[in-house]
Amino acid sequence: MSQPDEEKSKGEDSYKPYLKYSGLAFQMIGAMVLAAWAGSKLDAYMGNQNPWMTIILLVVAVVASMVLVIVSLNKK
Repeated sequence: MSQPDEEKSKGEDSYKPYLKYSGLAFQMIGAMVLAAWAGSKLDAYMGNQNPWMTIILLVVAVVASMVLVIVSLNKK
């Protein structure tokens, strides 16, 4: 009776890394979309002719996302 439970847990364990990394991808996309939106709103509010706030917030989002990926990969 315990054998089907063991097979089920082995099957679930094989999907966990895929789910984990696909979740990270969606977090990265969400952070960048949010940063671009907030940056464009800040640029419009401040009256910037160049999109400096958008660029700064996007760079911060990319760096933060990469730090999260590196921490997640080292965690195991």
